[in-house]
Amino acid sequence: MQAWYWRTLECVEYDSSCIKILFVADPQIQGDIAVPAPFSYPINWDSDRYLKSTFRVVIQHFRPDVIVYMGDLMDEGSISTLKQYHSYVKRLSDIFEVDYPIVQIWIPGDNDIGGENEPIKKDKIEEFNEVYQQPETVTFRNITFYKANGITNSFPKKLKGNGNEYRIVVSHYPITYRHAFGHEVNNEINPDIYFCAHEHEAKYVRQSRKLTNRDSHMLTSESAVLNVSTKDDHLYEIYVPTCSYRMGTDQIGYGAAILENNNQNLRYTVFWSSRRFPYLFIYLVTFIILQIYFVIYCAAWVSYRKPTMNWATDKVPLLDRV
Repeated sequence: MQAWYWRTLECVEYDSSCIKILFVADPQIQGDIAVPAPFSYPINWDSDRYLKSTFRVVIQHFRPDVIVYMGDLMDEGSISTLKQYHSYVKRLSDIFEVDYPIVQIWIPGDNDIGGENEPIKKDKIEEFNEVYQQPETVTFRNITFYKANGITNSFPKKLKGNGNEYRIVVSHYPITYRHAFGHEVNNEINPDIYFCAHEHEAKYVRQSRKLTNRDSHMLTSESAVLNVSTKDDHLYEIYVPTCSYRMGTDQIGYGAAILENNNQNLRYTVFWSSRRFPYLFIYLVTFIILQIYFVIYCAAWVSYRKPTMNWATDKVPLLDRV
């Protein structure tokens, strides 16, 4: 499966400091509760296969150094049993398999641990942390990723660095629009950029360093590569779109960023994925046509093979004798 409308996003050949980051948001693999077995089997199979195919294409094309999974990994993680939860984790590991050493960062979403239309599940928070054992800050070369949890309103403290590190806050929920929590995160960490998900849309918010004067811009397949410079007086929060075709939008894909020029510039784009539902519709129509043809063919074959009944007009000899 080929991705479509990709913008060029490659490292400058002479820039050895270039770092590639891939963002995977809201795969929300289907569980076993909303659609019971056996009807869930073909649905889950097709959804998982689509995610695995598009992810593999992006990995082969982009070859990232870091992958950040932006939460809502499972559709029913917050309401699943422990056995179901582990089965979903196993499916995720198969879908998002990478065949070379890479840094992977995992953050939870509300569908993984609760928190949006249901209470936050403490047992699911513990299980998520047990499965994806990882600190709240992850450093790769000169980048430090800070996991801010907008569901539980928690975030790590700023690490002591040499002053040249690039600080990225990643969160499932958007952070900067939330007045109290957003200002708390911003004042403590003083990040260079924010990345979030949850809304299933591709866009970015540009604002002042004090989180005022916000203006939002949608990203489409026609949008140019977004350039974010550290010399810019604005602060950006980038919304990564969903990578799943089941989220009610055709604008699906993977966020991709390149940090270059010794942390002076970040370029961001979306690797858009091809739409799935038109193909499923074609498959369904083709299947219905084949079924109709099969029924007509079988009916014609039975009619052709049916023996002709010839009623005898001669008298039966034994009855003649009576």
